[in-house]
Amino acid sequence: MSSGTYRTMQLKHVNRVAVLNYIRRHRHTTKANLASISGLTFMAIKKILEELEELGLVRQDDLHVGKIGRKAVTYTIAKDYGYTAGMHINMFKTRVAIMNLQGEIVAIKGIDMDDAPTEPAQMIDLLVETLEAAIAESGIRREKLLGLGIGTPGPVNLQEGMVLSPPNMTVFRYFPLQKVMQDRVGIPVLIHKDTNAIAMGEYWRGAGAGYQNMAYVDADMGIGSGLILDGVLQPGAHFVAGEFGHITLDVNGPLCNCGSRGCLEAMSSGIAILRTVREEIAGHPSHPLHKHLDSLTIQQVLRAGNDGDSLVIPVLNNAAYNMGLAVGNLINIFDPEIIILGGLLVINYKPYFDILKDTALLKRLPGARENLIVPTVCKDRAGVIGAGELVSNHFFSNTISELLSKG
Repeated sequence: MSSGTYRTMQLKHVNRVAVLNYIRRHRHTTKANLASISGLTFMAIKKILEELEELGLVRQDDLHVGKIGRKAVTYTIAKDYGYTAGMHINMFKTRVAIMNLQGEIVAIKGIDMDDAPTEPAQMIDLLVETLEAAIAESGIRREKLLGLGIGTPGPVNLQEGMVLSPPNMTVFRYFPLQKVMQDRVGIPVLIHKDTNAIAMGEYWRGAGAGYQNMAYVDADMGIGSGLILDGVLQPGAHFVAGEFGHITLDVNGPLCNCGSRGCLEAMSSGIAILRTVREEIAGHPSHPLHKHLDSLTIQQVLRAGNDGDSLVIPVLNNAAYNMGLAVGNLINIFDPEIIILGGLLVINYKPYFDILKDTALLKRLPGARENLIVPTVCKDRAGVIGAGELVSNHFFSNTISELLSKG
């Protein structure tokens, strides 16, 4: 084969992958739009779409009315070409779902983590059992599953598929979760830390749709973030990018679960809020929450805040203020188009979001264009959706590329 012929084949392959990825990102598009944004001729686009249709990867969708009144066929991903399994491991509730290639949930199962096993082998058994139940409920044939994506409290060594030392979920401390799960379920398994999975959920199916540079910040019992730059998830050179909860706000501050003092997580997370509220109500025996001092939950605290509790509200608001300072720093360093805020504190106590946003925007450099700060769209399903999108992303970036390169 001559070098010229080889270059022509490579260019053809790149064009087909680019068209496929554009359709995936934008859900629906027309031949005319693809020709306009790609610089390819209308006939070249027509041929590429015919090839993708023949492979079963895209399909014609509804008719679109153009500017001059003509109806044009739109194209979309063939969502039933394959399915993904997603698993979001969380200290409160773990979710497992089966999704099609447009991120639509076909079946979902949950695990209440209050009574979850504390031994890895038993925990794996429970995860596998829940996955099998979700597959059975979906009615999807196993051979149609492209893989299982797992979002788990990190950090995670992606090269080894190893969960390292999650401060708030010690059951998988230095545990080869990827290999163990792949051996048990018999399909490809991908793992990322939980906030990366959540970021992928928002990027593909939530508030991040339409943006190429975004940060997701999770305000939950712990604090973390996921960063996407030019449409690519950024795990970091040593897989600790986005460990936002462990930036230092006060060197003399409270001790964090990571062993350092004054981390953001030790001052603004659900764990920090619980600790501070317990300290406050210990000196107020008549307070309604005093009788729950030893068993106090973050849900009780958030309900009290929403009900106007004058002792709880300052604790929640101060945590939100500290988080806003940190997000302001994130804006000044990263300057994303959009910052998406999620986690139980944002979802269940609205002033947390409002205070955080106002503080962060005041912290950014004067004269800089205002960054968009919004709450999560996918809410508590963002992680499981994003875990499935890890599989879809691998499928479209690698498996499909290999298939198209043979064409």
